[in-house]
Amino acid sequence: MKTKKLLYTGCFMAASLLSLTSCGDFLDEDPKGQLNPETFYTIEDDYTAGVNTLYDKVNQTQSWTNPMYPQWQGDDITANPGSNKQACAALDAFDSDGANKGVTEAWTQHYAVIKTANLIIEGSEKFPGDKAKIATALGNAHFWRAYSYYYLVRVFGKLPIITKTNIEQFDAQPSEIEKVYELIVQDLKDAINELPTGYDKEPARLFGVDVWATKQAAQSTLAAVYMSMAGYPLNKGTEYYKLAAELAKDVITNNGTYGFILNPDWKDVYSMGNNYNMETVLGINNDAKGWWDHDSQLSSCCRFEGLGDGGWGDAWGEIAFWKRYPEGPRKNAIYAPKVTFQETITEKIGDKEVKKDKISKAVYWWELDNNGKPVVDAYHPMFTIFTVNADEKGNMLKQPYDYMGINYKGMVNDRRHNLIRYSEVLLWYAESAARAGLSDLTEAKKCLKQVRSRAVADVENVTLGDGTTVKIDNMSAAQLAEACYIEHGWEVAGNWVSMVTRRSDELRMDELKKNFEYRVANAPIVVAKEGGKEYTAKESVTVKGTWSEDRIYCPYPTTDGEKNPNLKR
Repeated sequence: MKTKKLLYTGCFMAASLLSLTSCGDFLDEDPKGQLNPETFYTIEDDYTAGVNTLYDKVNQTQSWTNPMYPQWQGDDITANPGSNKQACAALDAFDSDGANKGVTEAWTQHYAVIKTANLIIEGSEKFPGDKAKIATALGNAHFWRAYSYYYLVRVFGKLPIITKTNIEQFDAQPSEIEKVYELIVQDLKDAINELPTGYDKEPARLFGVDVWATKQAAQSTLAAVYMSMAGYPLNKGTEYYKLAAELAKDVITNNGTYGFILNPDWKDVYSMGNNYNMETVLGINNDAKGWWDHDSQLSSCCRFEGLGDGGWGDAWGEIAFWKRYPEGPRKNAIYAPKVTFQETITEKIGDKEVKKDKISKAVYWWELDNNGKPVVDAYHPMFTIFTVNADEKGNMLKQPYDYMGINYKGMVNDRRHNLIRYSEVLLWYAESAARAGLSDLTEAKKCLKQVRSRAVADVENVTLGDGTTVKIDNMSAAQLAEACYIEHGWEVAGNWVSMVTRRSDELRMDELKKNFEYRVANAPIVVAKEGGKEYTAKESVTVKGTWSEDRIYCPYPTTDGEKNPNLKR
């Protein structure tokens, strides 16, 4: 019991006293920074410090890729089968064990948020200060606790529900999935009532946007939660899609107050030159003005290894998904149209030798050399979502990513992660309205067109899952729902930090089995035709076995199972 208490107490430190390495591997702790529900929250400044600590924990859920590895199960992302990528490759293959670092970090980091939120909620009962400040702190705590349970329940299924700071809860039995969702819904309803629609000063508002959670972010999140409950595994159906549509519609109706936009050019959606923008409904801030000590460690994750600029190659694009992906500005912003090789050269300028980076070669990812071998070893599509450019001296450029430009070699930056974008809210409304059986789908169809208008050349005609192409105005409710589901997959492709990833969508629609079966079959796919020759490719990670529903959810972490004997499948 003493060990558990020390582990628990060590999770809570004032943000100003946190000191983390850029890789997040260890934590230096000042004992004066320990937060105790009995002694903290006695003055108003404690609440700002408490919420800052909460956001520090939120950062750690996404600062690096490990906690997000379960999202590799989606049909948009795959992995390098070799190198040091075995952890994400195992999850990509639906074949992980409890010692997988992605499994462990997903569990540990999100429960750290939950425990910190619990401390704020429990401490609020003793706080004597301004009621509005209490409400704001409580709203943030309820919101991020709900968010964390929402992530965990989709990855692990049944979960121990921990809502208090007392250590007795650490031996809790995993609760049924529906019970976890009941807590998520209640927390989000509380957050909607407690959170403001905007903030007016730091640290809640930075660079012209709200970086703490808002009422409209909570409403959007609850809409997504209701959609999850409507689908697999709870299958609550029409009633819950109606609830989702109502919440998303409320955000859209009141957008004159909120000011959300769709960036006119898709290249600006993930641009470091547009890092703080009003398309983001919910984001995770990184390394801004010292309020949090974290950075985003994803800038090298999309570039393949072996290209000359130190790419890590954490996420590769799945071939079939890339092949289906509709051409246009969105695809060119999410995937590199060509893969470039980079080298450092030395030039003599006067009496000095100056090192400069330059692009030495650009090829399609599927090109073969004269011996018929891949020019790009990965032989997969390459994402560009987190990649940034640099000048010749290696300094990061804050601009839309140019795949023909020099690539930044740094491992970290201050990227704001996009968890929910306004385009998603539009699609959630449109899909939910269609699945809820609303009689008038005119507005829903307009929302789908609005999202597609900047993304593809042919806005009006959508290719559905069976290969048929249907004009949006002529769609039935079922066709519209499917079109919006597919469109959301295009919008979030490769963005493993999204709150609702492609994997999450496939879970809701009970389609992870279909992806598994595609991966087991692994038939060659014709990816290009050039000069009378067909180029084919297959997925690199081997997927074996037969499907069973227990493949959907990750095993509980081995280390936690050793501490809590109730963590059993």
